[in-house]
Amino acid sequence: MVNEQKWDANQIIKQHIAPVIKGSGGGQKTLATAGGQDASNLNNLFLTIQALL
Repeated sequence: MVNEQKWDANQIIKQHIAPVIKGSGGGQKTLATAGGQDASNLNNLFLTIQALL
């Protein structure tokens, strides 16, 4: 599905996910992870992920 949609997990993490939690992340095109310092934004993080999907 990732290849069909031409999604890039690394770019999604760096541009959309990590900034919400004041963190950083990275990985490969099909698998990436992020960590952050601001857990108070988890609800915003879930909304951001939902909007991306």
